[in-house]
Amino acid sequence: MVNILSPDYMLHISEGAEEIAAELHADIMNRIIERMTARPARGEGYLLTAVDKWQLETLQSSGYLLEDIQKEIAKRTTLQQTEIKEAMEDAGVKAVSYDDAVYKAAGLTPTNPMTSPYFIRLMQRNYEATLGEWQNFTRTTADAAQRAFIQACDKAYHLTASGAVGYTQAFTEAINDIVENGVYVTYPSGHTDTIETATLRCVRTGIAQATGQIQTARMDEMEVDLVLVSSHLGARPSHAEWQGKVYSRSGKSRKYPDFVSSTGYGSGEGLCGWNCRHSFGPYFEGMENPFEQYAGDENRKAYETQQRQRQLERRIRDTKRKVMNLKTAVDNCPDAGVKSRLEQDYRRKSALLAKQNKEYNDFCEQNGLKRLQDRLTIAKWDRKQAAAARGAARPDKGK
Repeated sequence: MVNILSPDYMLHISEGAEEIAAELHADIMNRIIERMTARPARGEGYLLTAVDKWQLETLQSSGYLLEDIQKEIAKRTTLQQTEIKEAMEDAGVKAVSYDDAVYKAAGLTPTNPMTSPYFIRLMQRNYEATLGEWQNFTRTTADAAQRAFIQACDKAYHLTASGAVGYTQAFTEAINDIVENGVYVTYPSGHTDTIETATLRCVRTGIAQATGQIQTARMDEMEVDLVLVSSHLGARPSHAEWQGKVYSRSGKSRKYPDFVSSTGYGSGEGLCGWNCRHSFGPYFEGMENPFEQYAGDENRKAYETQQRQRQLERRIRDTKRKVMNLKTAVDNCPDAGVKSRLEQDYRRKSALLAKQNKEYNDFCEQNGLKRLQDRLTIAKWDRKQAAAARGAARPDKGK
């Protein structure tokens, strides 16, 4: 049996970092909403004061908000430093121990890379790059949160001052804008993700690249040319083409295809690239290849089914976040009119969550899939939050 970091291991290795990011996202949203709901506390007359005074106080509040968020980011960054380092070290040690078993079975005597300055620098460089990417995410998220707060306050002011809508509706709409849009990481390409999703991909990719670089460096040291790539059912179609096979790193083998050109190793789209769960290890002629290749219709169907399941899970998590944010707004709003409107929105969103949960359960049952509770969980969503949402979702609630 060949030991390689399993796709399941690669799936879960970044969950600790993702949880830290999710808690940060929840705290940022709560802080925005708490400051937003405090703005109408002095009533409609306050809202209709001179625009320059309103804007000055908005900017002051946004400054305090940014300070609060930056403190939360600093706290979470300390936790993230430890989490990413430990996850990367765990993956590196496992990959090395798996490779060593193969080398020893082949009659070779591998050295311990953890005592080598070169390997230590290699791991440190990948750790610093991954942590640096996380810090870039949080920096842009803090700026985005401040902008979202200012834009929501400006919208409430201008809607009311222009007479387009009443004071209560203006603030309800502004708070709902915050809840619906959330705070996202924006990539240079323009694509957006929640900070937890961006963190998951960043850390998983960083770990895959770090272990891959250590393994290939050791293969150079041991003069090993052949590598075996892992496989799993439901791989993305472009990866299914090359998974579960043996390759030649030099490309000189007549029996096995070239490693880099076949798998795209070293590129974002290929093996050990963006969010990839595949891994690889050394291979020697005559060894067993325990991996199925899972190509064709079987893999495509599993991939499409899993993608739909992930889509339903993301939708539930997103709605849970919005339900939780609306509950924060209701609990913190001092204005009776705005509070009443927000309670109605909270009930509607809770009813949507109940509908989505049913759809997810039905889909899993119809397709023989396991209901993945851990993929439906969000930070700070506990039994109390769930019970309140179920109660709010009842048709007779509030009548």
